[in-house]
Amino acid sequence: MKTTDTTFDQVMTRPTSPRTGLSHALTLGMTAGIAAGFIVLVPVLILQLARGVGIIPEMQLAASSLMGMVAYAGAAGLIVGTLLHFFVSIVPAIAYGLVAWRFPVVNRLSWIAGPVLGLIVFFFMGFIVLPRSAFTTPASVSPMPFLPALLIHMLALGLPIALIVRRGWDVA
Repeated sequence: MKTTDTTFDQVMTRPTSPRTGLSHALTLGMTAGIAAGFIVLVPVLILQLARGVGIIPEMQLAASSLMGMVAYAGAAGLIVGTLLHFFVSIVPAIAYGLVAWRFPVVNRLSWIAGPVLGLIVFFFMGFIVLPRSAFTTPASVSPMPFLPALLIHMLALGLPIALIVRRGWDVA
């Protein structure tokens, strides 16, 4: 019976061709970002629904960073917000996939690197992107509290990205 133990040497090896490795890193990042985009929606929507914020206003909240208050006026805010939500999960996942490709040791630390990625995304969005955007909320919609939002970014965004990318490199 053959066992499939992953050794340090196996984790440190990558596809021999730089083009193949880059392509694989991008594909892994895209896949991980889409999956994490769906995974992170579950706790976000549960928490927001429990707080009385509906699913549509949650996506419109994201769209308000580009559209301002107009985001809350109809379906356009829902569509733009959903696209932005997935953009914000795909871009860091692609970056993580590229880092894992260039520095394979990152995959050995995926249980740590994933939550760190979530922290980076959370603080980057909160302190750099949103303050420079048109982000606004009507009185009826309130953003998620700090601690739950931080934990969701760490455990439902960063960690799934890291584990999916790790799994993708392990089978490569």
